Amino acid sequence: MPDKAIRNLLYISAVQSQSGEGVLSLQSRINIGVLSRDFEVSLAVVGPVTVEGLHRLRVDLGPVRVTGGFEKSGADRDCDKGLRRLMKSRFGETKLNARLQTTIQRNVDAFDAVVVDGLLSWPYRPVETNIPVAFIPYGQGAASEGDDMTSAESDLREPYLMEVSSQVDMLFIRPSLASKLSEQGVSMRRLQYSFSHPTGAKPTLAEVDFNLTEPRIGFNGYLGDKGNVASLMWFLEEIWPVAQRSIPGVEFHIVGSAPSRELQQKIARLSRVVLHWSTDDRQLLDQRCRVVVEPLLFESHVDAKLINAMARGIPTVTTRHAVRRAHFRMRSGVVVSDSREEMVVAINRLMSDSIQWKQAAREGMVAAREQLPRFELAHCIRRELNRFSRATLRV
Repeated sequence: MPDKAIRNLLYISAVQSQSGEGVLSLQSRINIGVLSRDFEVSLAVVGPVTVEGLHRLRVDLGPVRVTGGFEKSGADRDCDKGLRRLMKSRFGETKLNARLQTTIQRNVDAFDAVVVDGLLSWPYRPVETNIPVAFIPYGQGAASEGDDMTSAESDLREPYLMEVSSQVDMLFIRPSLASKLSEQGVSMRRLQYSFSHPTGAKPTLAEVDFNLTEPRIGFNGYLGDKGNVASLMWFLEEIWPVAQRSIPGVEFHIVGSAPSRELQQKIARLSRVVLHWSTDDRQLLDQRCRVVVEPLLFESHVDAKLINAMARGIPTVTTRHAVRRAHFRMRSGVVVSDSREEMVVAINRLMSDSIQWKQAAREGMVAAREQLPRFELAHCIRRELNRFSRATLRV
C-alpha cells in the first residue's frame, strides 16, 4: 500500500429499494459515514438508481465520487446461478451491469482498500488485485422496511453465501449472525473480525438526572476536522451571543482535541466559553452539561455524529439541515430547529423545563440503543482496515 496521508477506499453497495428513503440501507450509510473519518470514500451503487438518487447520496454521505445507474448494454451477462433467485427478487432481473463492472475494474489501482457490501454487490468486486477486500454479508433488500436484521437472517439462508464466504479474507457481520455462519461451516479465521469489538469507539452511555446538571451547553467533536470547526464557529457566531442574552448564567463547554492556535485564541476571547482538550465524550457528563448541540452544517458523517450525541442521555439540539441528510430513524432522538431563533428557544426550553428535558433525553437514548449495534459493526470494519493498513506499511 502506498505511504500517503490520504487513503482511498472503494465502497460497493446495492440499492435498498425497500428502505423507505436514502437509496442505501441504514447500515450501509452508517458504514460509509464511519469509514469516511479515515478514508476518502468512493461509492459504487449496484442496481437501479436514478441520477437524483446518486446526487442525494453525494449530498447526504459526502463521498469523493459516486458511480452507478449505468444503462444496460449487450455485454451484460447473467449472474451466477446461486445468486439469481436473490437478485430476481430484489431487482426484478438477473443481469449484471457490465459497464459498472468495467468501471470498477479499470479504477481499482486508485484504491487502498475495497468494501463489498452484501451478496448482490459481490459480483462487482475487483478481481486479480492484491488490494484488501472486506466483505459484509448481511445483505441488501429486507422483507420489512429498512430492517437490516431481517435481511441478514434471510441472506444467511442463501447457499451462495457459503460459497462466497470461502473466498474472502476479511468478513464482517454482527456476532450473533457470525455464530450462525460458524455453525454452517464458515471458518473462524474468516469470522474472527466479527467477534472483535472496537475499543473506545462506543459513545458514553448514561442515565442523566436533570437536577444534577447545570445551565451548560456542550459540544463534542474532533477540532482538527474542518467541518466540525466550521459548524462550531457558526454556533459561536450566530447562536451563542443570543443564548447568552436569553439564558441566565449559561455556559458553553467545548470538548475536543487538536484545536488550532487560531481556534484557541478565538475561544479564549469569549465569555463563559470553556475549551476542554479531550477525546473522551464523558467530559460532557463530568461538566454536568444540560444540553448538547450538534449544528452539523458542514460534516459528511451526520448519522455517526447524531448517534453519539443521542446515546449520552443528554438532550441534543440540531439543525433542520442536519436531519435532512440523516437517516429517518435518527430523527426521533433529537430536537430539531429550523432557524437560529428556534435553536435558542429550544435550548432555553430544555434548560428550564424538566419534563420536556426528560422526554427528550429518553427518546434520544431509545433511538441510540436501537442503532448502536450498527455503529459497532462499522467501527469494527474501520479499525481492522486501519490495522491492515499499518501492517502493510511496515512490510
